[in-house]
Amino acid sequence: MITAAGETKRQDGDTGLRQLGKYEIRGELGRGSYGRVYRGYDPFVQREVAIKVAEGLDGAPDELQKAFFAEARAAGRLHHPGIVTLFDAGTEGHLNYLVMEFVAGETLKRPCQRDAPRPKTERVADLMLKCALALDYVHRNGVLHKDIKPGNILVTEAGQPKIMDFGIAALLGADRSGGISGSPLFMSPEQIEGKTLGPASDLYSLGMVMYLLLTGEPPFIARTTPALFERILREPAPPVQSKRGDLPDPLCEIVDRLLAKDPAARHASGRRLAEDLAPLSQDRGPRRKSLKMSHDSLRRLQFFRAFRSPELAELMDASTSVSYRAGDPIIREGETDNSLYILLMGIAEVRKNGQMIALLEKGDCFGEIGFLYAVQRTASVVAATDVLVLQVNAALLDSMSDECQLRYYRIFCENLILRLTATTEKASQLLPKSDLALDFILP
Repeated sequence: MITAAGETKRQDGDTGLRQLGKYEIRGELGRGSYGRVYRGYDPFVQREVAIKVAEGLDGAPDELQKAFFAEARAAGRLHHPGIVTLFDAGTEGHLNYLVMEFVAGETLKRPCQRDAPRPKTERVADLMLKCALALDYVHRNGVLHKDIKPGNILVTEAGQPKIMDFGIAALLGADRSGGISGSPLFMSPEQIEGKTLGPASDLYSLGMVMYLLLTGEPPFIARTTPALFERILREPAPPVQSKRGDLPDPLCEIVDRLLAKDPAARHASGRRLAEDLAPLSQDRGPRRKSLKMSHDSLRRLQFFRAFRSPELAELMDASTSVSYRAGDPIIREGETDNSLYILLMGIAEVRKNGQMIALLEKGDCFGEIGFLYAVQRTASVVAATDVLVLQVNAALLDSMSDECQLRYYRIFCENLILRLTATTEKASQLLPKSDLALDFILP
């Protein structure tokens, strides 16, 4: 329980909160429209958490209290590496609170400002690709975020963006706003007009974030919110290349499409947006190159033996070959992506906590679990010699023919079964250290 001493208000406005249920309060992280966010600690599972405490809800209308707990209903059903996880929600005395994953990092607010250094275009594409995949997951689970903006995208120290703050989220198909809610600059035209919203509305907002990351300038400026709404509704957004001339044409086309007034003219889903962004995303290694290996050379590798030439051509179109120098990281522990890697030349090491646990050789594939589920990598893969890998991005596979996809996934599953079998045998030899062996399949 919260004691009177625990709630004593200070003259500087701090509540002096020290305990909330089982959670220890260890400082304030920030303030928002609904209240404060504290850094907390859960002694039962021994982890740091972020605790969002509502202020001003005591005796408030039911609708205000419902709005706060809408975040619990929406975010509580979502579990994805690109979304801040909600652990708990409750009421203690007159305080309502949400307990969330604590993430060390910074939001995109600073990189979007005019005087901030502009991120590399590859980095912007990479961030937006991961946000697009997270939103695709959100939408496929029947939720609209409705408030995508730089301050609601947190980037971890490992570079993974995480979408947060589902405070005004709504269920897909059941949202007719009635009133206007959201952050004015990032609201889609249909959101401003109070229409029923779909995934394209969140993607419009993400496009606005992308515009700011690339240029540091908003496409619309006005002295008042009504005037801003009028410009968003009536005026086309200035092409992003008019603000910055050195941007690649495909990236500009993506931004312009996202900011289209008509939702039907935007990408049909976050997955489709990710497909367009994948070729432009961050170069993880120092050098990308066109693959020069012939189809016959590829078929000498176990993974490609069953592919016919037309299918190999399709797979190459959905992949990127990347060369790494000895010592370069290919996959970093704690990062998230949805790529599968096939080692074409050289030798690589699988490392856990800096310790080598396996060697990979020509023809081996790795990153299977991340490819399937886009979870955080639990081990690193580092080039032991100069290597060439084929990076297959899950977002691009949808562009392949059904026959090619079927063959790819069949071979993928065969390789995964072989890896699981080998890992099980290794785990039986290493017990009780089997957790190290299991990490072999999880980078």
